[in-house]
Amino acid sequence: MTIDKQKLQSLLWSEVAAWKADCAEWKRNTEALQEFLGEKTVEEVALELLAENEVLRDGANFRAIQSLRLDCEALRKDAERYRWLQHGHSGHIEVVEWIGPHATGMTGKDLDALVDNAMSKAVKP
Repeated sequence: MTIDKQKLQSLLWSEVAAWKADCAEWKRNTEALQEFLGEKTVEEVALELLAENEVLRDGANFRAIQSLRLDCEALRKDAERYRWLQHGHSGHIEVVEWIGPHATGMTGKDLDALVDNAMSKAVKP
């Protein structure tokens, strides 16, 4: 569907405002909206816009945005861990794991879990 969505939005808001205010401009706003829509009803345009939104949600761009949002959430959690380690905790945290006679540095999800656990037990200032 090709429709000037900004103009449609402006006309619809004008009609809503005029209708709510019960003012004389309501009839003029309604006529301007009807002229803009031509043979289509507001309901038909709304259904077409909903269908267009559905197509956009199924598109590659939307999937890419969703993927980026998930990436951002993971990065936000990592940033919180780092800030907590750098500034937020009191005391000393030793990040090692003892396996037999050797200490092994913790990495990845194990380290995240260790920091998350320490953060949950920390006393908030």
